[in-house]
This record gives sequence, C-alpha cells and structure tokens, in this order.
Amino acid sequence: MAWSDSATPFRLNFFLCLTVTVFLTWLGMFHAPNFVQPQAELLQTAYRLTQATVHFTQSVNSSHDEVKLLGKPIRATLPDVWDKSQPNFRGYGWYEMELALDLGKPLPDSVFIPRSIMNIEVFLNGERIGGQGQMQDELSRNWNRPFLYYFPTSLLKERGNTLTVKVAGYENYRSGLGRIWVGPQGKLEPLFEKAQFWQVTASMVASMIALATAIVILLTAAFIPGQKIGLTYLGLAILIWVIRNIGYYQDWAPFPHAIWGQTVHTLHAWFGCLYGQFMLQYMNVQNSWAKKALWLYALGVTALIFGIGSDSILQFTAFLLAPIIPTLLVLDIMLLGQSWRTHNSEGLLLGFTSMMFLILSIRDLLSIIGWLEYEAVLLSQFTGALFFFSGSAVVLHRYREALFGLLQSNTHLNNALQAREQQLVAQFDMLRDVEKQRTQDAERRRIMQDIHDGVGSSLVSALNAAETRPLTGGEMKEVLQECLDDLRFAIDSLDPQSDDLLALLGNFRWRFDRRLRSAGIELLWDVEEVPKLENYTSREIFELLRILQEALGNVLKHAKACRIKLSIRWKLDTRQILITLEDDGCGFDPNSTHPGRGLSHMKMRAKSIPAELFFTPGLDGQGTGVHLIVQQTRGKPPNT
Repeated sequence: MAWSDSATPFRLNFFLCLTVTVFLTWLGMFHAPNFVQPQAELLQTAYRLTQATVHFTQSVNSSHDEVKLLGKPIRATLPDVWDKSQPNFRGYGWYEMELALDLGKPLPDSVFIPRSIMNIEVFLNGERIGGQGQMQDELSRNWNRPFLYYFPTSLLKERGNTLTVKVAGYENYRSGLGRIWVGPQGKLEPLFEKAQFWQVTASMVASMIALATAIVILLTAAFIPGQKIGLTYLGLAILIWVIRNIGYYQDWAPFPHAIWGQTVHTLHAWFGCLYGQFMLQYMNVQNSWAKKALWLYALGVTALIFGIGSDSILQFTAFLLAPIIPTLLVLDIMLLGQSWRTHNSEGLLLGFTSMMFLILSIRDLLSIIGWLEYEAVLLSQFTGALFFFSGSAVVLHRYREALFGLLQSNTHLNNALQAREQQLVAQFDMLRDVEKQRTQDAERRRIMQDIHDGVGSSLVSALNAAETRPLTGGEMKEVLQECLDDLRFAIDSLDPQSDDLLALLGNFRWRFDRRLRSAGIELLWDVEEVPKLENYTSREIFELLRILQEALGNVLKHAKACRIKLSIRWKLDTRQILITLEDDGCGFDPNSTHPGRGLSHMKMRAKSIPAELFFTPGLDGQGTGVHLIVQQTRGKPPNT
C-alpha cells in the first residue's frame, strides 16, 4: 500500500527531500573530510612530505640498505599509486623522504599517514618507530586505515633527517603511499582521530545500522503482508552491502585475498541486481525482460570476475559496474516520477535516498580509478544510515498501515458483531414469543385432549348407556366420579411442582382413597424416597399418572380385588425408578389376541414418556401386576 498524501503536503515533502539530497550530495562531493590538503594553521607547526625516492623489491627480508644496492632509486611524488607507477607489481616499496627541520616550528614527535595500501613499517633515521599489519604471505588488510606513530625527539638530528616508509602491497589493488604529515602530537593526534572516525569507526557504525535495517526489513517481509517480495529484495541488497563493507573497518578477511577480492566486487553486481529488482517490484513493473536482464547481469559479472582472477580485478571493476549504475539511475528516476504522479511520499523518500547513494557510489568509483585524490575518504559505505532512514520509514509505514488495517477490520467486525448480536437478540425474542405461544397452544390442546379423552369419553359412554336404558343411581354416581377424577388429573397436571413424583403419587392416593374404601378395597402403600424426575415435561408426567389411573380403574371395574399394593423403588445402580401396582383380583391375560382399548392406551402412553411397561401376576400370584420403569433423567441411558 502506497504512502499517499494530499497534493500540498506531498509537494512540501518533495522539496524537503530534494533540498536535503542536494545539500548532502554537495557536502559529499565537494566538502568530504580531507586530511592532506594544506591547512594554514597546521603548516605553521607540522611538515607535509610529498616527495620521495623509492626502491622497489620483491624480497621479503631485504633491509633498506640492501635494497639500495640493487638499483637506482625512482623519484616519486606522493601519493604514489603502484597501479600507475609500477603496473602489475607485487612486493615492497621503500620510500625515503628528507625531513628538514625548521627552527620556527616546534620539534616534531609524531608521524601521521592518512592512507597507505596495504601495510607499512616506518623508520626515522634508521630506527623503526612503528608498523601496521603483516608484511609477508597473506597481508593484513589495512587499506582504509590511517596510521599515527610517535617517536622520541632524541632521534632527530639538526640536519639530514630521513624518514623511511616500507610499504607491502598487492598488484592492481591501488597499493601505494599517500602524503605524510610529521609534527607535534598535539596537532596530529586530533587529525588522526578524525580520520580514524571517518574511515573506520563511522564505517563500522553505518554497517551495523545497515545490518539492523536489513534484519528488520526481512522480518517485516516475513510477517507483515504487502510488498513481501520487494521488501525481501531490499533486505537482501542491504545485507550484501553490509558484507561488502567489512573491509572498511576490519584488517582481516574471511577468505584468502584473491577470493575475497573477487567476492567483494561480485557483491557490487548482486547488490545492484537485487536493488533494481526491488525498485521494479515496488513500482509494480511487469516487464519480465528487465527483471531477467538484472539476473543475467549479476550472474555474468560473477562469472567474469572469477574467470579474470584477482590480479586484474580493479582494472575491470569500473567497466563491469558501468552498466548497472545508469540502469539504477533510470529506475530511480522512474520511481521518483511515479511517486510524483501518485503523491507517494514513501516512494519519494526511497527515490531520493537511492539517488544520493548512486551519486556517492559514482564519486567513490572515480576515486578507485584514480580520478580523485588517493587519500579521499570513501563515502558510499555511509549509505547504511540512509538505508536505515528510508528502510525504517518503509517498515514503520507498513506496520502503521497493517495496524490501521487491523484496527479498521476490528472496528468493522465489532460493528458487524453488534449488528448481528442485535439481530440475534431480536430473533431470539421473536422465537421466544413464538415458542411461548406454541407452548401455550400445546398446553391448551393437551388440556382439551385430556378433557376430551377423560371427561368427554366418560360422558359419551354414559350418554350411550342412557339412550339404551335408564342408568341406576350407582351407575350415575360411578360416571360422575370418573368425570370428577379426570378433571382433577387435568388440574393436577398444571402443578409446577410436577417433577416431584412422591408428591404427585400422594395426591393420586388422596384422589382415589374414597373410591377404594367405598369399593371395600384395601390400599397397601409401600413407597420409599426417590429423587425428582429431571427433563420430563408436565405432559409426560401426566401420562405416567394416566397409566396408573387406567390400571386402578380396571381393578375397580373388573378385578373384584380385595387388596391393591402401590410400591416405588429407587435403583441407584441404573438410576431408574420402578413403580408397581398389584392387586389380588381375578386378573387378565395381557397377551390376549384381542386386548381392550385401555391396555392399548396404557402402552401408547408408556411409549410417549418413554417408560418401560410390562405385566406380571399380582399379589400372592393372583390378580395382575402393572410395572413401570422410568429413567430418573429423561434421555440419559441407565448406568451399566
């Protein structure tokens, strides 16, 4: 997602970035730190040595006096770069310089050498006063380090002082010696510290900043959506730049000199390739040929550099890098143009950062090929700070956009959730009203059905009998009693405490007690504590009482019994309630092929509860036993 601003703030950002870029580029091109140019104050107290005689040798252990005997010295003006004065030479150069003391200046006690490639040893009047790096075999890499050596003033003579510098260097690697300062420690030490900061310390800090930037960008590419491939290219490009910068502040290399030199200059090509891929990806350029050309360029440079060999590496560096710099300049101009059209401040920042980096890289390339001063401080490694600035801006913007998008999504989801919640509440209220109405209607229908099946059935039967013959007083009393019992059962079914089976059976006993005593039947009550029924509806419990009512009615009408026993047992192991109604009457055959309607109704009611209904002989093997097994919790299987 582009960092898009309105027109007025964007123009302000554009001219601000342009101003900063021009100013920093101007400083880098024309006002970079320089430690060898004449400084009026310093020249009043120190000596700047620019003329020397040089003896070159490839002998490792030869002394200066031995080298002098080998041949005539060469006059050299410092800086002396072997690529020009001694092409393809690898070995040692003995530089001898006269130090004529000026009585108007304080006695010198320090030697400051801003640049010498690779390593050096320094002698004053034949006495060694210092050195840096390994001088034979695999040389230490001190090509970007300043040197400062102290010596006692007692080594100085009134006249005829000679300063000798032995330089060890590689062929075609800008080996040589720059201009030299000799003066008081108090004047040269600040100059050395400044050079040390710009050439070593600042390079290391910039590389560490670039490394942190690369890690952050790669993590962003991995975990934050948007431009994932492009940010990966950018992170890898910066990481390659960090590896390339190791030589600026370290005097060692992870590989031998030849391989390391080839690797470093190959990394230039890969950096350009990856950075170009990033810009193409960022601008959403779909030209596959441009992307393929960048990959082919990096692969081709790698093959050429490792094919040419390290001996001639720097001679071809400028030619090998020549295609990628204008290519990146064109892509950078395209990025700035696209950013201007779309008011994309993020692209604007990336474009101007890239422009500054390319200009500084061109400056350093000119220094490498000898168009700038030998001692000039290289500046392209400091683009790590620029990458940090622009890369951090991209990452922070990506994070801000991702966070903003997340907040927007959360807000949208919360609003949708609230709307859905309100909709569900409304639907729930509507369903609850519908269910309430449905329950009331079902309860009305149940009561009507119970009255119809109970009172209505009894009245219809009495009416049919009355139409055939007049009813006796006893028969009329029996019909009215049955109707009254049915009405009482219908009323009892409305009791909210209908889950308490013992209370319901106690009420059942009270309802039938008078009829049993009138019929001369003894009721044996054998009931133990049982838990309340769970998850049963009033209708289902009422059906349970209807079964008992039907069974008791059959006893009163047909059994001619003297005793009835009602028992309740709780089976803890299976969590079941066993209800048994037994009599000692004449009994009946439950397996008859023509059962009555009462038995069929009992089975149907038991199935609807659901309950297990079965029949056995009654008391003392006589009469009938009606058994009901009900699960304490409806729908829960019995424990096994």
